[in-house]
Amino acid sequence: MCRCLGVTEQTLITSIVQLGLRTIRDVRQVTEAGDGCTCCHKELALYLAVYAPSSNMCSAR
Repeated sequence: MCRCLGVTEQTLITSIVQLGLRTIRDVRQVTEAGDGCTCCHKELALYLAVYAPSSNMCSAR
């Protein structure tokens, strides 16, 4: 996934799902993926689009 810093695809997906990461900034802060050359930012955005919690979810009250 992030070749510069050695962050695996599994680490990224697990972090997004379990920690509710929503932005590339969130991913960078938690996993450090994308902090090197930034080449993976487009790929990170795709993973976020698939695995991040939707911001359009209604909360049960």
